[in-house]
Amino acid sequence: MSLVAFLWTILVLAAGSSATPQYDGRIVGGQVTDIRDFPYQASIQLHGQHICGAAIIGDFFLLTAAHCFEEPWIEVDYSVRLGATEHAAGGVLLSLRQIIRHGAYNRQTHDNDLALVLLNGRLNYTEELQAVPLAGAEDVLTPDTRLYVSGWGYQSEGGEEGVSAVLRYVDVAHVEPAICRRAYRKVLPVTQRMLCAAREGHDSCQGDSGGPLVGYQQDSAQGKLYGIVSWGLGCAQQEFPGVYTNVAAFRNWIDAQLGAWGWNTLLAGWSGRQS
Repeated sequence: MSLVAFLWTILVLAAGSSATPQYDGRIVGGQVTDIRDFPYQASIQLHGQHICGAAIIGDFFLLTAAHCFEEPWIEVDYSVRLGATEHAAGGVLLSLRQIIRHGAYNRQTHDNDLALVLLNGRLNYTEELQAVPLAGAEDVLTPDTRLYVSGWGYQSEGGEEGVSAVLRYVDVAHVEPAICRRAYRKVLPVTQRMLCAAREGHDSCQGDSGGPLVGYQQDSAQGKLYGIVSWGLGCAQQEFPGVYTNVAAFRNWIDAQLGAWGWNTLLAGWSGRQS
């Protein structure tokens, strides 16, 4: 499944002064699933409407794409639903305490496209709600790595049907960086902070942005978060793989942010655990 977050800046400009921005990214060619199979999946919502996916990575934190948050909207405009197969019902709905976008995020090139979401409450882990471990430099993608993308995004490039009411997933394969750079050589640079994945007829699309790309190494039952749905040209177009933010490339930044907030949360207190 390819990412359809291509040229987000152009979409924002086209949206003009409309109340809700147009986000890219969706599951194309995927299958309906249950949140218990993807318990780290979260729905980021703007004024109660699903706009992006995210991954639970800790008691207070989600990891998503920076392009999911654009002016003039601020923390109070957003909410997050977790532990639910449907983005509009079930699970728990939490407010956001802070959005921490990467300081080097570039809207034009989609480089450094990641953001941490600090939740206004501590999560209680259940069968439907779990954190996913982060991939590191030692976790190398190979042809044998099984990759899955999940989300509530569009199921076709036109998106006439809107976002999916229920969670879907699709399996994709890692695309070598040189092949991906060549595919996008006339579009945008694919940097070392990005990774690519694709499979014919399968991709992510609008509404999947910020969602998790989780990989399982051969003979391993433990998945890790390798990527974040970021951008791409079209959806499920064979010549254009989906482009994801490479989580391993940002481990130092992520770990530093989590460490700093660990102390801050102890000092500042919380609104309470999820209800």
